[in-house]
Amino acid sequence: MSRDADPKTARLYDKRTVDRNIKKGLLTRKDFDKHLKSLEDVAGKGVYGGTDDLDDDDLDDADEAETEAPAADNA
Repeated sequence: MSRDADPKTARLYDKRTVDRNIKKGLLTRKDFDKHLKSLEDVAGKGVYGGTDDLDDDDLDDADEAETEAPAADNA
């Protein structure tokens, strides 16, 4: 859905509420399917995987800090 869409109309097609809206008669399955076909394919715009905020050196430092911490005495 585009950001320019009317918010009230956009709510009809929200995947979390579309089944309820169809049962209430606010929308037909045919209208919903037509709406889905009209959406552009944005799969190529996605970012997959984790973030690149940490480099390998940061990860090594975190591992060392965990092993150097003194163990608590349970006596």
